[in-house]
Amino acid sequence: MARKIILAMLLLLAPGGVRAGFIKVWQLKETAEAAALVVGRVVDVQKIERVADGSLAWKAETRSMTAEFQVLRSYTASGEPFTPNRIKVHFLAYGPSVTQFNNGYPPPLPNIETGRVLILPLKENEHPASESWQLMADSGVDVVIPTREEMPDSTPAPATARAFLDREIGNALNRGTSREVTSVANYLAQQSENLTGELMPLLEPVIGDDRERWAEIASNLMAAQGIPRPSVADLLAAKVERKAWPGRESFFLAQAALQKLKASSETDALLIRTWIGEAPLHAWGSANSLLEFGNNPITTETLGQALRDDLEGSSYIAWVLARNGHQATLRDALVRALKVADRPASDYNDLQGAAALLRDYGSDQELKQLAGLVRKYQAQDEKFYNSLWQDATLDGNPREVRVVSVVLRDRRNAFGEIRYCDLAVAELEKAVAQHFGSGSATLKDRDNAVSAALAWLKTQGILE
Repeated sequence: MARKIILAMLLLLAPGGVRAGFIKVWQLKETAEAAALVVGRVVDVQKIERVADGSLAWKAETRSMTAEFQVLRSYTASGEPFTPNRIKVHFLAYGPSVTQFNNGYPPPLPNIETGRVLILPLKENEHPASESWQLMADSGVDVVIPTREEMPDSTPAPATARAFLDREIGNALNRGTSREVTSVANYLAQQSENLTGELMPLLEPVIGDDRERWAEIASNLMAAQGIPRPSVADLLAAKVERKAWPGRESFFLAQAALQKLKASSETDALLIRTWIGEAPLHAWGSANSLLEFGNNPITTETLGQALRDDLEGSSYIAWVLARNGHQATLRDALVRALKVADRPASDYNDLQGAAALLRDYGSDQELKQLAGLVRKYQAQDEKFYNSLWQDATLDGNPREVRVVSVVLRDRRNAFGEIRYCDLAVAELEKAVAQHFGSGSATLKDRDNAVSAALAWLKTQGILE
């Protein structure tokens, strides 16, 4: 995952010929224009070859790939039956050297991995027996759509491509696992059309009065949204005007689901418990949704238990709530934070929240323990170390200095000619409002800046 400080410096160092691209987000109406729509489960993925430099609109390392799919369902624009039960589909994927993305450059490529179930919009293929199928497009957000493998036999056959897509989305929302609902909600959050009128008739007969399912749908649709966002209270009261939220039409499907629940303390409790319980799927979205309920005793009780149960994502929620004045779970949060910071397999958001909790609210002893963990993984696991130290800093906070003092001793290159110690000098300057000479061009001057920073820390009695 790209980290903030490295990305910022890369932007300064990027060559003038490299320009950020427009991020294409594929809309449902565009997907419906494909020659064939296939729902398939990925059974195998193979790398074919590296794409020749200069043959694509971007310069990043790109590989030509082939995925084999088991065909589960299909629709063709021609009306002809889609007969193969297995197909091979060509797609592009980035190589391991591609780790940085800036405002759509290089563009998003489809995430096709073994076991995933996807809706594939395909081009015409006149020789399916001998040639791989091609996606409607090589790049863009949601060029393929996540869906659910099982579909009830009683579901009517769709008459149009749009109806086929609606049926897939509705089926995932009606019957999907929490992970499947999350994936579809993330897709719907990118759609600029209001799909409420065509999806609710598919949801209402199946869900009926199932409050847990309506809460599952509503909470995921809210979690998938960015900020700012309308409140749950305003959506329940139908106070949200469409013109105030252009392009964010899935709010109104969330509103329809919320109104099935009706405003009540029981509804609040159901939503709170769903957001916290599904923190492993969308910690960021859960945290920002829960801000509206930060003072609710159910939030404190449920989050406290989640932290004690070591639920993935709970540290991020606790940090966001604490940062916004809701600090009732801090003690449980700090205990768990030290566990997460000593766990290289930690989820990105969970680690960010854990390190920030320790940085912002930890005792002096806990700050020393955090610095000790940074030192430990500096030697044992550079990738995790790089994440941990940055998550524990980057806030211009004087409490960062113990961690920064560890990184100041690291002369290894972080990227290009920029060393970890050079990054640490820049961060220390922000944290303590001093100037030590960060940003110098020559190695000698950068060494002098590191020495000046270390000398200052020694005068303060802080030198890990």
